[in-house]
Amino acid sequence: GVGSPHSHKQSSNRASFLGFFVVPLLFPQLAAAMNAAEEQRARQMAASKQGEEMDMQKLQEQRQQMQEMEEQKRVMIRSILDSEALERLNRLGMVKPEKQQQIEMTLIQMARSGQIQDKVSDNMLVQMIERGGAAKASSGIKFQRKRRDDSDDDIDLDNL
Repeated sequence: GVGSPHSHKQSSNRASFLGFFVVPLLFPQLAAAMNAAEEQRARQMAASKQGEEMDMQKLQEQRQQMQEMEEQKRVMIRSILDSEALERLNRLGMVKPEKQQQIEMTLIQMARSGQIQDKVSDNMLVQMIERGGAAKASSGIKFQRKRRDDSDDDIDLDNL
């Protein structure tokens, strides 16, 4: 009937039916151009989606490699240090993470070059940290502050 809920659906179906069959019959070039444009757009969307997926996959792989390298480093450090030294290094990392990384790299290099045969004790680690700190302090920047009674000031704030 006229008021049935199916009447609207039939009219929209009729419109898509007309567009699907009548346009190609009456305007074959227009239909071909529309199909070509749709195909081109679909190809571009697929290509960009594939590119994004590949970028995401590369990021995922890089993250995975970083995690594996970190895990290898942790395992190596655990095998080099005794338990007290490992605890000290982890405490150092809470306060100065860059210092912890520096010491870890030094330990790994020493282990790879055969300079470490036994486990590194807490005392040996302390010596390494102190040596690293001394080396850093000697290469640091020295500040020369003006003395309070220095008369080189350009502006005299007392007599304004």
